Amino acid sequence: MNMNIKDSFFDDPDETTFWNVTDFPKKVATLEMHDTMYIEQDSELCKGTLGISNNYLLYFKNQTIKKWINLDNATIEYTKHQKVGLGIKIIKNKQYFEFFGDVEPWYNYLKQFCIQRNFSHHYTLQKKIGQGNFADVFKAVNKCDGSEYAIKCFRKAKLNESVDRLAIIKEISIMKKIQHESIIRLYEVFEGDEFLFLVLEYLKGGELHKYMKKSPPFSEEKCAKLIFRLLKAVSSIHKKGILHRDIKPENIMLRNKDDIDNICIGDFGLADYYSQSGQYLFTRCGTPGYVAPELLQDKIYDFKIDIYSVGILMFILIAGKSPFDGKDYDDVVMRNYYAKVKFEECKLSDIGMDLLQGLMNKNPIKRLTAEEALNHPWFATENLTKTCQFKIRKQNQTIIKKLAYFDMNINQNAAISTQFSPKSSLSSLSPYCVTKCNIEDSPQTPNTPATLQPINTSRTPGTYKLRQVKRSQIPLKQL
Repeated sequence: MNMNIKDSFFDDPDETTFWNVTDFPKKVATLEMHDTMYIEQDSELCKGTLGISNNYLLYFKNQTIKKWINLDNATIEYTKHQKVGLGIKIIKNKQYFEFFGDVEPWYNYLKQFCIQRNFSHHYTLQKKIGQGNFADVFKAVNKCDGSEYAIKCFRKAKLNESVDRLAIIKEISIMKKIQHESIIRLYEVFEGDEFLFLVLEYLKGGELHKYMKKSPPFSEEKCAKLIFRLLKAVSSIHKKGILHRDIKPENIMLRNKDDIDNICIGDFGLADYYSQSGQYLFTRCGTPGYVAPELLQDKIYDFKIDIYSVGILMFILIAGKSPFDGKDYDDVVMRNYYAKVKFEECKLSDIGMDLLQGLMNKNPIKRLTAEEALNHPWFATENLTKTCQFKIRKQNQTIIKKLAYFDMNINQNAAISTQFSPKSSLSSLSPYCVTKCNIEDSPQTPNTPATLQPINTSRTPGTYKLRQVKRSQIPLKQL
């Protein structure tokens, strides 16, 4: 342990070692990056071979992985050596590792997993655009190229409870794992002495909720376009083993003003990794009037709670009102709890009504999955499936061309600026645009993928104690 290293919000007191010397838990055939670097050991410089496999830094000896470290939430900094120049320092739990050489491409790739310092060197905050109990959101510009971003600022002093710390770490972990055109993008994370800074995509169009307030009920065609895109995003989340748990109009954003063809799911503060046992950091959470009944009924739930929330949104878009409108908060909760929906209030075609009832079936076993909903004939009737598939193929072809151009030029531009905006740096591109290196004669290691495990607590449905929660957890009375 180095006493000169600052404490980090992300330090884990239970972790006492820096390197893991057990067998690497993934079979490695290719690496994102691979090079011989200068490494300081016992005050002497020596050469060592390093590689990157997704979010893991690997240390090789004779083409065999000698040791490795998970870089998630490690701090990354530039450092200098008087003999060999620029290097990278990786810090985790007050222990560190330094390597030197052609490190700028490595830094720009690794920062998507790591925590950076010196936020004010890279961004200028302009104005506050949102406020919550834990965080304020500011519009900001990158000092390098003037690109606009949304910065979610958490004051660390307010995150003094262990559950709050775990919630923020989990939110960051989940957002790093999800990349989809209809999901807000987390570019990078910074830590200062007082604040955590999440650098997010800046969505100019505002909340869907505000758009709906000034708009009449949607036509079936208009509704189908939005619900199809939303289901595509939800499907992507579920394939990662993640539940959102707070899908509602306030958490769906428009990228541009009045452009409902370009929506984006935001705010993953209540998202969690699916637990078959039903154990979550927060079990009973969400917003009354937008949640599945089994969540309110203290039953073990799964991905289909998000599907029910999509159904509620579809109902509101068509009917212009909530299916659980009530005279007060308790009335809304009770209506949502019993899931008595007057479907006749929605003026839908028979095929549209069939989808809505499939999304809002009170029995989660009979409720549609995201994939089943996406293949529903209603979307085919609205000519959405083929149209969206064509657009996706066209976008992929454009991306492939851009990546091919990047591959041709990456070796010609060895010195990559450290002042890249995240939109233009390696971190914003697929890792496959970085030249991969085959590992010859690599040892056969277990083929079990390394995954982050859900954070479990002893709080299970029916046994929790209600508490005043600063995030949007439901402070429900016992029903």
